[in-house]
Amino acid sequence: MRKLVAVFAGLGLIIAAFAGLALAFVIGIAAAGAMLVGRLTGRLGPSAPGWRAATQRAAPGGHKSHTRDYRVWNDGRGTIIDM
Repeated sequence: MRKLVAVFAGLGLIIAAFAGLALAFVIGIAAAGAMLVGRLTGRLGPSAPGWRAATQRAAPGGHKSHTRDYRVWNDGRGTIIDM
């Protein structure tokens, strides 16, 4: 009876080892796929420390969404708005 339990325990450990390897393989493939998608979409690159949204990239040459016809500055005593 002890030999039968030992055989099943051994088979269970071997199955668990193969399941762990399969899980590591699947996680590795998923990580490689995520990095590939990041590279292809431009959201992950050599200059980026991590994931970032595509809208956070600066436009070439700078981009101003609006222009003001008044000046705003701070003279040390408070904010001045010149209209």
